[in-house]
Amino acid sequence: MSLHYQYADMHCDTLLHGLGKGVNDIYDMPDAMLDIKRMAEANVLCQFFAVFFPPRPEMLTPQEREKRLKAGRSEMPPDEELFSNAVRLMQDSFAAHKDVISQAYCFDDVMKNKEQGLISGVLTVEDGRMVNGSFDRLEQLAKTGVRAIALTWNFENCFGAPNSRDPKIMSKGLSAFGKEAIEAMNELGILVDVSHLSDGGFYDVAKISKKPFVATHSDCRALAAHPRNLTDDMIRLLAQKGGVSGFNFAPAFLDDTQGNKTSRISDMVRHVKHFIEIGGEDCVGIGTDFDGIGGNLEVGEPGRLTLLFEALEKAGITPRQIDKIASGNVLRVMKETMRPRFE
Repeated sequence: MSLHYQYADMHCDTLLHGLGKGVNDIYDMPDAMLDIKRMAEANVLCQFFAVFFPPRPEMLTPQEREKRLKAGRSEMPPDEELFSNAVRLMQDSFAAHKDVISQAYCFDDVMKNKEQGLISGVLTVEDGRMVNGSFDRLEQLAKTGVRAIALTWNFENCFGAPNSRDPKIMSKGLSAFGKEAIEAMNELGILVDVSHLSDGGFYDVAKISKKPFVATHSDCRALAAHPRNLTDDMIRLLAQKGGVSGFNFAPAFLDDTQGNKTSRISDMVRHVKHFIEIGGEDCVGIGTDFDGIGGNLEVGEPGRLTLLFEALEKAGITPRQIDKIASGNVLRVMKETMRPRFE
């Protein structure tokens, strides 16, 4: 089914899913939430593809390591190798289906691809740990095509502290390198992503960044008290800075009721309306987190977003507003932050 609203999704973990399955093409992956084939069928405009770096064994507790082994999760290669493998998988897949999808580096690329009937794929990084405190590495990532970096995942790294239920960790800000890196990312055309970052880090980014920044996949903490979600104050500040939060489809981010494992469209609508009420219609976009979440998902693949858009219309969100939520807000931020391909 073709969507009435073309959408731009700021986050998926499909590349890691593909690597874990040992595939060499992400066009047709029935066991994934997202693949190029279903994106084309749903008339998707733009998809951000994250390279996520799973925690290394030494970062886990003995209990966590044992749990991973029992779950049959294989260890991923070193970060540099994992990144290269993920980029190769994405680019090889795009090359094999160049009549369907093309890599985009900036807003103009997305517009050109749209004119040619192509989906745009944007390369991003989730967890900036592989930067390892190097400005040269940041520049190399930009030249490779990375156009957004989530500064942290759930562990401290060279950028600063992650989100946490521990108030001491949550209050920590960016490192000295992290503060300088924000300015460097602004200049390099790399979008700053505060999803997974500590509250203290969020406020540092808001203070330092001269360009809009984003939370690629976060919801409203006032509605679901998960530390990955944004407080009302953060939403207001994000909006004031011209940024966008892509609302996440994960059950626990939408409804923090103990034991909840269902991602409901009705809860998505609540969060979207709250974003609009607190930050205005320009501060919310889509960040599905496809292939990075589990549970019972009412919207678990691209084609089902039409159900979400229908629900938003029924809830009184106007078509103009839905168009902004679906893609307009993300495209605006891309236009203001990302730069063309380095020659």
